[in-house]
Amino acid sequence: QSFSTTANSMSNGATVFKRAKLDDATKSDKLIGTHSGTFQADEAMGCWMLRQLPEYRNSRIVRSRDLEILDTLDIVIDVGGIYDHDKLRYDHHQRDYNERFEFPKVGGDPDEPRCTKLSASGIVYRHYGKQVIQQYYPSLTNEYLQLAYVKLYDSLLEALDAIDTGVEITPEGVLAIYKDSTGLASRVGRLNPRWNEVDENGETPS
Repeated sequence: QSFSTTANSMSNGATVFKRAKLDDATKSDKLIGTHSGTFQADEAMGCWMLRQLPEYRNSRIVRSRDLEILDTLDIVIDVGGIYDHDKLRYDHHQRDYNERFEFPKVGGDPDEPRCTKLSASGIVYRHYGKQVIQQYYPSLTNEYLQLAYVKLYDSLLEALDAIDTGVEITPEGVLAIYKDSTGLASRVGRLNPRWNEVDENGETPS
């Protein structure tokens, strides 16, 4: 990968961290697994984040619900019924699942826990989010990295988690639990074929 890693100081004293340019020619031979069928923003974002890392850079994505196939893959998200970081398995559909982002909102009450459970994108972000940020901004100090890590969850990732796990935005006039500032989940959803266009295997029904 080729990086531009310098940090410049502006006249007002602010520090500007230059964005790195990743080498798109670099490709990993590892396989990322996720579920087949209708896709959602959470596993799409999770796969995208993994593919920014050197270990999974531009890796092939295998979509399946067959456990025998999933067992052969290097890392699996949003399917398989297992959340185990050591085994690189990141599903959130277990009955007793209750994982949430550990850090309070930037500027929020430090004693107020998150109400949103982590979806596939949130789990991937929990474990790999800082590495993804560092791929693009490798000169960030630890302080700025932590700030960016939490702020990005506040402004983007929590909305994807909340939409996927059924958390509603609070009514107008009440402090919002999260902000869906992009409509990303709906945009991804609209990319799916209609129910009568293809079957589970992506084939056109006769």
